[in-house]
Amino acid sequence: MTPSPITNPRTSFDRLAAVEAENSFARLANRAISLFLILFALSIPHSIAASQISLGLGLIAWLLRDLALRKFHIARTPMDSPLTWFIGLTMLSSVFSMEPDISLTKLKTLVLFAAVYLLATNLKANGVKLLTGLLIVSALCGVGFSFVEKIIGRGMVIASIETDSPLAASSLQPGDVIWMIARKRIASPEAAAAVVRQHRSGETLELEALHAGDPVPASLIVTDELKAKSNPLGITANGSSRQFRVSGFSRQFLTYAEQMQILALLAYGGLLAGLLNWRLPQNRNWLFLCSGLFVLFGLALVLTASRAVIASFIVTLLIVSLSAGRRTVMIGLIAASLLGALGIFVVTSARQQVVTSFKDDSTIRRIGYMQAGLKVIPQHPLLGIGMDSHKLHWQKLGFPGDYVTHTHSTPIQIAMDRGVPALVCYGWWIAVLLIAAYKDFKQKSRPENQIGLFYSSLPLGAFAAIIGFTLSSLTNYNFGDSEALTMLLFVVGLFLANSSRH
Repeated sequence: MTPSPITNPRTSFDRLAAVEAENSFARLANRAISLFLILFALSIPHSIAASQISLGLGLIAWLLRDLALRKFHIARTPMDSPLTWFIGLTMLSSVFSMEPDISLTKLKTLVLFAAVYLLATNLKANGVKLLTGLLIVSALCGVGFSFVEKIIGRGMVIASIETDSPLAASSLQPGDVIWMIARKRIASPEAAAAVVRQHRSGETLELEALHAGDPVPASLIVTDELKAKSNPLGITANGSSRQFRVSGFSRQFLTYAEQMQILALLAYGGLLAGLLNWRLPQNRNWLFLCSGLFVLFGLALVLTASRAVIASFIVTLLIVSLSAGRRTVMIGLIAASLLGALGIFVVTSARQQVVTSFKDDSTIRRIGYMQAGLKVIPQHPLLGIGMDSHKLHWQKLGFPGDYVTHTHSTPIQIAMDRGVPALVCYGWWIAVLLIAAYKDFKQKSRPENQIGLFYSSLPLGAFAAIIGFTLSSLTNYNFGDSEALTMLLFVVGLFLANSSRH
């Protein structure tokens, strides 16, 4: 009896592949590509290591498939020209970098852009729908964890610090929260002691701690004496804290905020597309689904208390609502007002500061980094100083403080690292993607194009996600955040695959 194509794993995987395989090895490679893309979608919201491994294996399977077919398949996209120039200028700036060893090593991050072409070349329309669903379901697991953690609390609140504690000389004080040691979550002095005893004497353990909801650096050196103590931290604790910024399964709330913004805007695109056709009974379930996803991801974003990302998200809601049509403007105003009010409440309670204040330490440092970066750009306008070279010349280049980081602005960082021409190419890349997504939405939303609401929603969702990422990049170096950039490139790849199949 012939197996059903729905339950047969072979035919199920084959139905996802856009490139026809003419021999058995190519078919196996096609299935491998589909498998690794599935793993890629599932891992993006949680682990950059797992997502990059899945991407790398998918690229290898793609190469082997095309070698077996004796023909290289690659989709042509609107971003080909700006991306080619951007990569070329990046490579050139790395060769002439102030620190070429560092910059040339950093070139490996350009491989992330291959994710767009892996998706656009190798996915059929049903594959686009499947991977979008898997990405959302996987991300919802992290959202659920964040909500539960917010309810039960995180880490342990320091009640007192003993005079002989290894933390006595640190900046920690009673009321602060320790929630992770050596990247392992802890909730009591006993759990902290167990982590300390797992490490060798002489090791330096980094502590993840919070002061007024914001991170504060702390560390301790493991000794035999500490390992022998029942309470090596030398503190007393007073329960868990709910005053923290959610981060899903990760430890970085700003990265998580960028990811939640992209997913919330993807859902918002679907919501607006549903509103434009709400009178059709078959579209109402879609509208409810997208509304629910928008609320969940939007709430997760707000709970990160990341002011710049929340602000870019609210502005993007208004821009996209105006772009979609007059009927969607009111929903944009309502959503922006509610999320804005909630954002102010969360930020002021989680970070104990006025949301509009520009005198807090975080804002002052960020402005200082940007100003220093702007002063470097005129000195090296064509090719910049090379990626990450500033980290070895921090004080010399005029950056404030001893903590070495980046400029906290994607345009400034790109111009400083790679030169002004590279920044122009980056803007060109963003512009062509926005134009392509908006045109595709307008074309697919026409009444005569009966292609299904999902396929007409994806371009608008991608359009929104690109705008949100770009606005946030003005005060965040999200382009240098592999997790956030991978999420955006995955959405762009899905959009381009969807565009080429309809």
